[in-house]
Amino acid sequence: MPRILLVAQETGGIGKSTVTRGLAEAVPDAPILEIESVPRLTEFKTADVSNQPGSVQHFPMRATREAIEASGGKAARAEFDPVINALYAVTTASLVDIGANTSASLLGILREEAPTLREAGIELGLVVVVAAEAGALADAGKLLQGTPAWTGARFVVANGVRGAVDPVILKRVVGDATVTQLRGFELEDETREVLAAGQLRGVARLDRASLVQQTSPAQAGRILRDLTAFRLAVMEAVKPAALWLVGEDEAAPASAGARKGGPKRAGNT
Repeated sequence: MPRILLVAQETGGIGKSTVTRGLAEAVPDAPILEIESVPRLTEFKTADVSNQPGSVQHFPMRATREAIEASGGKAARAEFDPVINALYAVTTASLVDIGANTSASLLGILREEAPTLREAGIELGLVVVVAAEAGALADAGKLLQGTPAWTGARFVVANGVRGAVDPVILKRVVGDATVTQLRGFELEDETREVLAAGQLRGVARLDRASLVQQTSPAQAGRILRDLTAFRLAVMEAVKPAALWLVGEDEAAPASAGARKGGPKRAGNT
């Protein structure tokens, strides 16, 4: 049974794409479906066909939140048809990166589609990214509400980039979801520029000699150490979800009726 892991958050700028990138590093053969107004995962090759390992298939979302609300959700449902069709065509462990202001609409549709997807041999899992912002925590609670009935497993990554997430509020929001922490990192401006150029996938390919030429021996060392630590921290934060995606999740919570299975392939997590 192929598994699909949905990465969601209605609030933007919380680190959802970073979590998707970490999952892609942990499960490098997983195809990625990106649901965004414009492509953001540009460091990955574009898929020529469905289910292409390690590639991104982009689904542009054009309907604004105002249009969605004015049409009672019809504007979003029409745009999601290609996405739903692509989910039914999945044959291997896959990732879905859902853009901000889009997650709630898509999850609402998937709540209705999930039983039929399961009959087709496809199991859905959910990762919700949260941060210390009240809006992000509130949105996370809304996204997680009702999902145990149709997801095989639920995960929450608490991103400490803007400060620690209140554990009391977090526990109240996440329910029985598996929670991991991504600690905050104070990266220098030059380090952030290097990260932005290649993202997580580029960290392992950084050449110290080139960095020394661009900066200095001392600064090059700091950049390499900081980015290596950041990449490792992201991959550790997504490890439980990555293990579920490839079917190595005996300890992960599963909803009633959800079946085990899926490909047994993963990178280093």
